[in-house]
Amino acid sequence: MSRNNVKDLPTRPMTRRQFVQSATISAVLAAPMLRTRRAVADELPRLSEDDPTARALNYVHDAGSVDAAVRASDRYCNNCALFAGKADDDWAGCSIFPGKSVAGRGWCSVWAPKQPS
Repeated sequence: MSRNNVKDLPTRPMTRRQFVQSATISAVLAAPMLRTRRAVADELPRLSEDDPTARALNYVHDAGSVDAAVRASDRYCNNCALFAGKADDDWAGCSIFPGKSVAGRGWCSVWAPKQPS
């Protein structure tokens, strides 16, 4: 068996205990990175209503300014499944507008309900 050929190494299936230990270690190591990501999200530039993608998706900072025939009254960015912040965040990231933050009380036509937890 050559030292450079990994294919020659015998492999054994991972036990359940080894899997749980590996998953736990991975989660512990990943937790600080998630907190760092949140801090970076707070520093994102705010999405402009004049941004071409925002205009195409009818994004507004104030959902109350949208005609009730277009938007249900309980739909805001902060209760959308795509909103990266908490429900009480004024601004947070959104997966529809990467690299930008959206207003928590805003709205766009891509609004999707959050799944119950």
